[in-house]
Amino acid sequence: MTEAQILVCQTCLNRKKGDFEPEAICNIRGHRLEPDETCTHYMNDTSVITDKAQQKIAIRPNAQRAKNAMIMIMIVMVLDVISGYSSYLQLGLLNDLNEGFYVPEEVLTTNDLREQIIGIIYLIAMIISAVFFIQWFRRAYYNLQVRTGTCAHSDGWAAGGWFVPIISLFRPVQIMNELDSKTSKLIGKATGNVIPTNGIVIGFWWTLWIISNYLGNYVFKMAFKEETVENYINLTTGEMVNSILGIPLAILAYFVIKNYAQKETELEQIEARSTVTE
Repeated sequence: MTEAQILVCQTCLNRKKGDFEPEAICNIRGHRLEPDETCTHYMNDTSVITDKAQQKIAIRPNAQRAKNAMIMIMIVMVLDVISGYSSYLQLGLLNDLNEGFYVPEEVLTTNDLREQIIGIIYLIAMIISAVFFIQWFRRAYYNLQVRTGTCAHSDGWAAGGWFVPIISLFRPVQIMNELDSKTSKLIGKATGNVIPTNGIVIGFWWTLWIISNYLGNYVFKMAFKEETVENYINLTTGEMVNSILGIPLAILAYFVIKNYAQKETELEQIEARSTVTE
């Protein structure tokens, strides 16, 4: 295939998503484009924007969304510290009860009220944090699609991939790695510098995310077991460990967002300078 043919194929509705060898770029089984052949399957894909001026208009601001997500993640981290300490206090009371020590009723009532209030605040903060993160994540992937036209998935998957069973275990991290690597390449191509990727941090972030989710499922199941002191001790221990795990998870998530937001801002500045030069 010639370079001109490859460019045509990259703007076709029948192209494969992602980076492929020229001979495998078409999604139509068995179709190969010979030199100088006119492809009868070609159709312009409105999601692919090749004109630089139109591309600049199509790109949407994402810096504020990044800030919103980082702020909420830090708030969740603070709540993890508070929740972990509260679970530690509750665990002390449960161990006293388990060993036969007398614990006043008002102390137990105060403990339950504290745990409920922290739980409600934490749940609200987590929901808001998730919404802000996914808004930023989807916008970032949309902007990359506008710039390259060769993203492996649609921007809808940047949001929906978090909620589909099994796929949620790998699709979001695939998209995050794609964002990081392709944006680094775009900056490197424009500046002539080698831009390091953030793969190690992304890998640690995702590993902790998976572990935290499995631990969260364990805690959720424990909440529906028989109401005994032993089960409450196991439940509270799980909650405390999950809160402790949430602290490095939040820190890594913060730096994943911050690192990519800086790259996205740098790329916008490069594009702005190139527009002025032209």
